[in-house]
Amino acid sequence: MNLKKGLSLVAFGFLFTLVNLNLTLNGSALNVMPDCIGWFLLFLAIDCLGDFASDKKYLKWAALVLAVFTAAFWLLDVAQPELVPGVLKTIVSVAEAAYMFLLFGVLEKIAHVYAPQREGTIRTLKILNVALLAGFVLIGLLAAVNGSLALTGTAAVLGVAALVAAIITMVTLFKLKREIAEKTERMETDEH
Repeated sequence: MNLKKGLSLVAFGFLFTLVNLNLTLNGSALNVMPDCIGWFLLFLAIDCLGDFASDKKYLKWAALVLAVFTAAFWLLDVAQPELVPGVLKTIVSVAEAAYMFLLFGVLEKIAHVYAPQREGTIRTLKILNVALLAGFVLIGLLAAVNGSLALTGTAAVLGVAALVAAIITMVTLFKLKREIAEKTERMETDEH
């Protein structure tokens, strides 16, 4: 079933987009989990979500645009980090937060149909993940305004929270995927 594949792609897409695992080389940080991979996975996921995302086809193309922007940022961070404008990154982060909010709405619809007991959990994860992204946007704006090093600690705390939220989101989506498989198997058994 494509829906199960779509949920797997969304789960791994969230992992890449929400978690930054940085290696420091020669004083420069390199994210070994580039956001662009996650956005490409989300691009692939939309078609797999079928009727649940049919009225939101713009999510597919928005994911591709975000994949291109984040790939460019990642490449610039590797080659010449001073060329990446913080304001542009912040604008893209706002677009990412809006995207996540809309995609979680699709996931809520899926849960409503297949596993209503998960709908509240997904709604809570939507609020948590969007709040974390909003926190990163705020830190980006504050850093652009005053360049404070005090924000580094706050960003680190948000980074750990984003990792925990990404793992909880993945586990929840894999549970939802399992419940969909069980429900469709029961439906097929009842038909025969």
